[in-house]
Amino acid sequence: MKPLAPVFAAAIWAAAICPVDGLAGGFAKAKAPARKTDSAAQGEGGDITTSARAAAAADETAKKAVSNLFSVCAHIQDPRLYKPTWADACQQIADDGGGQTRIVASRDVKRGNALTLFPMHSLGLRTIRSDGKKSRKNRESDTEFVAYDVDRDGEYFGRDGDERAGLRLKLNIPLDRKQPAAALMGDRKRRVLFSTFLPEKAAQPGWLGGRMRSGNESTGNSITIPLPGAAPLCAVVATRDVKEGEEIIQCVSRPDLEELKSILADDHGRDISMLGMHVEMACQATLEQVGADEPESEEMDTTSELGSFHAINMSYPGLKRIHKDPDIYSVDDFLTADECDRIVAKAGPHLKPCLVNNEKNGKVEQDPARTSTNANAPQGEVPTVMRKITELTNCSPDKVEILQVLKYEKDQEFVPHTDGFSGPYSSCGFVDSTRLCTVFCYLNDVKEGGSTYFPEIDLDIRPKRGMAVIHFPADVEMREDKRTLHQGSPAVDDKWLLTTWVWKDPRTEEEYGEERLPKLSGDII
Repeated sequence: MKPLAPVFAAAIWAAAICPVDGLAGGFAKAKAPARKTDSAAQGEGGDITTSARAAAAADETAKKAVSNLFSVCAHIQDPRLYKPTWADACQQIADDGGGQTRIVASRDVKRGNALTLFPMHSLGLRTIRSDGKKSRKNRESDTEFVAYDVDRDGEYFGRDGDERAGLRLKLNIPLDRKQPAAALMGDRKRRVLFSTFLPEKAAQPGWLGGRMRSGNESTGNSITIPLPGAAPLCAVVATRDVKEGEEIIQCVSRPDLEELKSILADDHGRDISMLGMHVEMACQATLEQVGADEPESEEMDTTSELGSFHAINMSYPGLKRIHKDPDIYSVDDFLTADECDRIVAKAGPHLKPCLVNNEKNGKVEQDPARTSTNANAPQGEVPTVMRKITELTNCSPDKVEILQVLKYEKDQEFVPHTDGFSGPYSSCGFVDSTRLCTVFCYLNDVKEGGSTYFPEIDLDIRPKRGMAVIHFPADVEMREDKRTLHQGSPAVDDKWLLTTWVWKDPRTEEEYGEERLPKLSGDII
């Protein structure tokens, strides 16, 4: 292996631009960029508050980190400086007469081993602007900071902010706490790291990610995951033993993702360690630039101050803990197949886009953070379901938020978020209270996409019909547990979900009474 030079050589241009249409992993045409100011960091009259100042400083730290990380990654992608040991694992070949290309294995590759790396022609940071009450503003208020090599790729990205429209493959890069870059990115509810791949550029051995066809869990034989300890670098990893000459086909999600990560780290430890060292160099360079030993915190870390959590029924049949501290539980077959099917049939004709109240303009509009559709299910139409929920969560029906039935179609997602609030909050008929417990249940089996991912603890949950998941967004003292940050990954196959939340205090506002909800159907479940 040829060592990397320690000099960050790439020329970087960065700008705040409007979001690019499309979701992670999908091709999209880029919009013309529009400069945006960080007006959200200023209070009324232009006074910058302490929390806003911390957020603005964290934004700048994250941007510096993106520039430094991209500089290192661009350096690594120079074939004169570095050649992955797995560069010969697969190759691009042209089909006879069709002009199409395929990625095929050049040799046998074991399950969990790297097939190739995912090329990175830019590295970006999407900042999601939100107000203090956790509702999302218009997606147009989000900004993207993009770093790329002007000399090498200026013709694709523009030199003075005038982006050239074209096809790009955007890959969201989840960072768990073990990644060196995670701390520099700060609040993952506000910032999403992503890379961009330009398929029109020439393929480079060892960097063929993004060029293979997509399949599902049964037809696919590979998946793209961040390199352990070396993100934003990502590898395409074999999900089963792959034979020489076999076409490499990507799938989006796998139930055995954690096991694949472990095999990758064990079998390619030396390579990944070396790459991780250079990622750490970029992180250290960022810390030196901001003049701190540790990145500035946007708000006080209250994790160590969290107290007791809502006590659920630990003797509920089938209850099992799937993660400890924070505690997350699941119950297989919480709802029967018949109950799931009837809920889907009941809600299906009444689905509407998920709405939020935009407090900036006073309008009720589609939630830019959640692109699914939903319908509210009155408790009176699902008494069996309510009995199960209240028995599991040890609560009365008046502490259960209105039940929501959600449908995610292809490419629809719910960006990283928490369900809790910092301190007393009023919403959905509850006053000066907070959500203590989240309960959601998958209503169908999902072959590909749509997993529920907790990036803070690196837990990925695959949808399974009838399975309920329980977690606790805040303690009983109404302190938010930010470790429960989670996201609904982009759907490939349709995903149906029933979800609700248990509040600390009963619902009191009459306008949110169950009797005011529109009737869905006469089928009582």
